Amino acid sequence: MMHIRENYFIEKNETEYILKKRMNKEGEQIGYDHLGAYQTIREARDAAIKEMIREEVNRRKSAPLHEIIYLMRQKYKELSRENSFFCRFTWRV
Repeated sequence: MMHIRENYFIEKNETEYILKKRMNKEGEQIGYDHLGAYQTIREARDAAIKEMIREEVNRRKSAPLHEIIYLMRQKYKELSRENSFFCRFTWRV
């Protein structure tokens, strides 16, 4: 499994890349929510970016629309930089 950022992970099986989100709190057993399956790692990465942006927008529901649009653009630029996106690789077979 590959840790992306925050609580997001990509797991590879024989045919696809699976985007997962860690759903546990401190001291609890680790659980993952299956967010989608993708043919390429780039598709999984783009889906993770969209999910992170969606989460951030939901946190700021009461903000004006122009602020949300600015935030979305800023977050996308930050997350879509190829080298800075992945935190670490921890593939387990």
